[in-house]
Amino acid sequence: MIRQRGTDRFIVPSDRRAFTFVELLVVVVIIALLLSLGLPAMSRSRQRARVLDCSNNLRNINLALIQAATDKDRLPACGNFGKTTMCHSWVLDLLPYLDQGLIYASWNQDAGLNYPPNQALAQTSIRVLTCPSDLSVEPDVGNLSYVVNGGIGFTAQIGGVHDCPVAPFGTKIDFNGNGATCLASGLPDGDPSDKDFFFKTGLFFNETWKWNVTVRHHRLDTVVDGLSQTITFAENVRAGYDPSDPNTDNWANSNPYCTSFYIGNPCKNDSCTPGNVDYSSCNTGKYAINSGLTAGEGASPVPNSFHGEGVNMAFGDGRVKFINQKLDSRVYAALVSPQGMLLENTPLAQPVVSDSSY
Repeated sequence: MIRQRGTDRFIVPSDRRAFTFVELLVVVVIIALLLSLGLPAMSRSRQRARVLDCSNNLRNINLALIQAATDKDRLPACGNFGKTTMCHSWVLDLLPYLDQGLIYASWNQDAGLNYPPNQALAQTSIRVLTCPSDLSVEPDVGNLSYVVNGGIGFTAQIGGVHDCPVAPFGTKIDFNGNGATCLASGLPDGDPSDKDFFFKTGLFFNETWKWNVTVRHHRLDTVVDGLSQTITFAENVRAGYDPSDPNTDNWANSNPYCTSFYIGNPCKNDSCTPGNVDYSSCNTGKYAINSGLTAGEGASPVPNSFHGEGVNMAFGDGRVKFINQKLDSRVYAALVSPQGMLLENTPLAQPVVSDSSY
């Protein structure tokens, strides 16, 4: 204790002192370093949570499909079409199994998608139908992030002929290689026919609603390759709603680009003759998994997700698995085909796959 000269006051010396600029700078650098280490970890944790939430939604949809297929003894059509209008997608058939029975009961199935009350119902946002990582999701527009397995292609009306098997981007496929495609109903096309092969290589199909032109569907017991080796659903963030496009899509739209995913056509020049089938093209180019992330909504009918390096896919036995986008094309084709075993001794024969293959 020191007495101040000329006063009765005493000064008590203190060991406390202020931070120097160098010390403050060191503290700031340490905090910045900790943040730089922690923020990416937090971001990765949030991304993992979104992937998990997304896969849980897909699992619930897949279980709803299995229950519906058990009750009705058939898989739903990927899209239903009337004579002049779209009717509805596979989603409507699963709504009673997704706690959305009121929407299902309110939907007029004979009136078509353009019927105003149906249009209003189709704008309902249903949480289980969207992936949290889908950046294109908009509120109250009926978004959809998941699509069914359409196989190699779908059917279309060409030159006045209905039910023509076509590749994902619209070209006719000669599955049996006899030089004839898109034959009118009743005309012979060999045995097996193009439509026989088409049925074996896809799981979900377009159908005509109460109009006996295209009626084609699988049951759980017609998946002879095994439910555990057959994909039912995949993510596609390009299947939903685009606010910049006046022709917007929603979960009820039966447009095949918005209901289903397709693999690349393995038949060169759309003809599946001996030596002309190459399954190595099924996960390449515009057919590749995650190849359409920059495309517009409804413009890329392949699996797409924002998870990075792959997508969630569901299988017929109820499980969901994250599939790497670099999946071998031949394995991919075999997992999509529900009756690949029946393609033996044909140019479309596929390899046998196991769990270790993907």
